[in-house]
Amino acid sequence: MSVAETSEAPIWDVEQSRRKGCKRWSTYAPGVLDLGVAEMDVSLSPAVTAAVRDAARTEAFGYPVPDARSAVPDATARWMGRLGLDVGSEGVRVVPDVMRGIAVAIRRLTRPDTAVVIPTPTYTRFLEVAPLTGRRCVQVPLVTGPHGPELDLEHIEGALAAGAGSVLLCNPVNPVGTIVRDEQLAALAEIVDRHGARVIVDEVHAPIRYGHPFTPYAALNEAAREHAITVTSATKAWNFPGLRTAMVVLTNVRDREVWDGLRHLETSGASPLGMVATAAALDHGEPWLRSVLKDLGAARDLVRDRMDAAGLSGLWRTPDATYFAWLDLRGLDPERPAAVLLERSGVAVGEGAGYGAAGGGFVRVNFATPPHVLGKALERIIGVLHLRDTRE
Repeated sequence: MSVAETSEAPIWDVEQSRRKGCKRWSTYAPGVLDLGVAEMDVSLSPAVTAAVRDAARTEAFGYPVPDARSAVPDATARWMGRLGLDVGSEGVRVVPDVMRGIAVAIRRLTRPDTAVVIPTPTYTRFLEVAPLTGRRCVQVPLVTGPHGPELDLEHIEGALAAGAGSVLLCNPVNPVGTIVRDEQLAALAEIVDRHGARVIVDEVHAPIRYGHPFTPYAALNEAAREHAITVTSATKAWNFPGLRTAMVVLTNVRDREVWDGLRHLETSGASPLGMVATAAALDHGEPWLRSVLKDLGAARDLVRDRMDAAGLSGLWRTPDATYFAWLDLRGLDPERPAAVLLERSGVAVGEGAGYGAAGGGFVRVNFATPPHVLGKALERIIGVLHLRDTRE
């Protein structure tokens, strides 16, 4: 049966996830509900599975081909074009993972020895990568705007004026699930351009959104295109993080020249099977993704309904994107609410402080799991919160 004839309906199954023997569902005791690790409990896209099986059948276990001979740059260019960014395959470079791409971009494409501005809360590894490249982090907490969390442009500009050389942005924002609005991105681009800085933007969660528009940062205008370095991957939305492959999209021609002059060891390490999976996902995996998004939307609604019914709607904001719920549990514990939840409810979630100083007292809940598992986890979490209220 061809891939086109295969049903694209995913299977949501925790036991299948356990049998994988990967980090999700293998870290804690069997009674713990793991809603912390950023993977989905979903069967892979048939297009991806078929492509990887074909590659395994031909024993494609050698070193990866050069970028120009791979299908990934063309597939990435087509995918980015559908999102609104016009870039040819000559602007795409393959790296093992998003964080490698970001590290190389900081080290090689920003002014030497300059600090990195990081809006927070954000992906935990962002706070590690700058020090590993010998740079200082300047955390700038998101502020509450009329549409939810948004960039604090005034303080970002202050940091750039003080000498910072780049902004490391996650959009859509992991963990809060917001999509940065175009007007904020345009204002950021103007500020960055004025200070001769760069924006390194991780857009890995862009495919996982719920009817909200998304504009790639580099597609905003010519200034953004010139100072942007875009890093993305199919491994998150199509759920194969172990097949290590990511893409750096270079819309500045000078950046391409610099990148191509780097030593092989600095950028190498992508998996040949991951490259095959990536091209298949981007070119043929959209029917599967649409089906997954329907289930994720239903899961998001389940979180909303349960929180509303428990009188806890004020503890979170419905996310525009990602499969994360960002819960304000400062009332439970202002420093380590995830640890308290694990101890009292047997539900593992992400500790907010790990996402930056602005995340203290919050937790990240991965709702990409079957409804009965999510419902049980929410019941346990809500029970802990209500028990605290009765004790008070």
